[in-house]
Amino acid sequence: MARGTSPDSLLDTYHDERHPVGARLLMNTRAQGMIFLGGPEADPVRAVFGELMELEDVRRRLAGIVSHLDVTYDLGPGTHPLLGRRLPPRPLELPDGTRTGTPDLLHPARGVLLDLAGDPAPREAAARWTDTVTVVTARPEDPAAFAGATALLVRPDGHVAWAAGGDSARDDVAAGVDRLVEALHHCFGSPEVA
Repeated sequence: MARGTSPDSLLDTYHDERHPVGARLLMNTRAQGMIFLGGPEADPVRAVFGELMELEDVRRRLAGIVSHLDVTYDLGPGTHPLLGRRLPPRPLELPDGTRTGTPDLLHPARGVLLDLAGDPAPREAAARWTDTVTVVTARPEDPAAFAGATALLVRPDGHVAWAAGGDSARDDVAAGVDRLVEALHHCFGSPEVA
């Protein structure tokens, strides 16, 4: 938006994405206030909460709520489990043998098209967005860590805006590339003119 390359409609998505996150934050704050600041009337809630905290799944869920790392956005069609979620921190190996990690890819505060399979189709589709999207070809140390994804488009905020592979492997390649181009337009506006 700041460079004038994104469509005005991108700003309109802010409310739809962030309002539910803010409402959930307020709910969480109120719940914590009741537990920590409430009087004896909150003792039964504290007791139940204490029992629940013994469960690993509950601790993981609450950590996600408090940290906001569990926020999932509706970023369009697709069934891949990473779509709309924050890109997980995972180790990668670049073609020259250099080791890096997914958090390092986000440091320049640009979009990232992460090619995990050496497929030229997504790279070619993103080639016109070189002013806003960095294309990275890499091999994951653990392919299962990306739930079978062969390529991911990641917004500068770290959320996956498009995914190929995994459950979406049933889709034909042309449809997947068309959705990638739609996601590029949605997140990064019109491509630079060559």
